[in-house]
Amino acid sequence: MVAFKVIKVGKPLNLDDLKKKASPRQHHVSPRDEDLAKLVNEVSVGAASQVLPWHFEGKAATARAAASKVIKASGAAVFVSSRPDMPGALLFSRVPLSRRQSDGKAIGH
Repeated sequence: MVAFKVIKVGKPLNLDDLKKKASPRQHHVSPRDEDLAKLVNEVSVGAASQVLPWHFEGKAATARAAASKVIKASGAAVFVSSRPDMPGALLFSRVPLSRRQSDGKAIGH
């Protein structure tokens, strides 16, 4: 006798189920960027005299690049600066904290 292989068949599907639109794949946002977006929002609606520090881990250049990316994406008028006496922190404010930022080249403008 001839041996036949067994074919495994799954549950039947409806055509409507197959035609449904697949969920779009979105870019995964890092938790750091989500926290920065909340911080930028808080600064933009806060008092102009308020300065909020953000303590970051890692390199200062990477943190500043992430902050500027979030600020540009939000379109908020927020300035970012750092101070030598506060290593590991970026300062977010609605007004420029240094003279370099007031010449129109500030992040967010």
